Amino acid sequence: MQPAPPAPRVVVRGEAVAEVLPDAADLTVTVEVRDRRRDAALTRLAERQRSLTDLLEAARGDLAGVVTDAVAAYPESGDGSRVSGHVAVTTTRVRMADVAAAGELAVAVATLPDTSLHGPHWRVSRGHPVHQQVRGEAVADAVARARAYAAALGCRLTGLVEVRDVDTHGGGSMRAFAAVPPGSSGLDLQPAPQEVHGQVEATFTMSVPDQEVFTR
Repeated sequence: MQPAPPAPRVVVRGEAVAEVLPDAADLTVTVEVRDRRRDAALTRLAERQRSLTDLLEAARGDLAGVVTDAVAAYPESGDGSRVSGHVAVTTTRVRMADVAAAGELAVAVATLPDTSLHGPHWRVSRGHPVHQQVRGEAVADAVARARAYAAALGCRLTGLVEVRDVDTHGGGSMRAFAAVPPGSSGLDLQPAPQEVHGQVEATFTMSVPDQEVFTR
């Protein structure tokens, strides 16, 4: 007796997308100083960085984390190969726990001397329930697609072989502030809605197709 042929399979991709307001934001702060002497540039950089640290410490309740991403010190050349001065730079990444406080902190940071600011970079945190929502909706979409393909062949779904997560992510947008007038007391920022995507690949088994489908 010959073994029964394997059951037909259908492989589909299910997709879902939801738009939600961000629950997190990042600021990128760069402090850059120049001086003819290397030691003086490093001293000034340390002073500027302390001012930034003090400011962030005062806003600690609104923050989720502060990380120094990079520190650099290098000579700056003028005409030819002659060194005309030295540059010292730090880059700090600030994660906001309170999105509503992003504008006020952005203004405060941007008014510090020798400091540039990029952000807020809006995002949806990994723990946001929308991620679970789009995963479930993506699976439902995969089942609906598979049923439609099976019906077109005169079949019905008989089982699940595999479900594979393809991608789940949240979009982001950026606002940058090159300079803020010293008299500014606040900045009214409206967080941009973010798209969160869910995708799965699913493989189902089907009943044997209706042979009449192939003779039409």
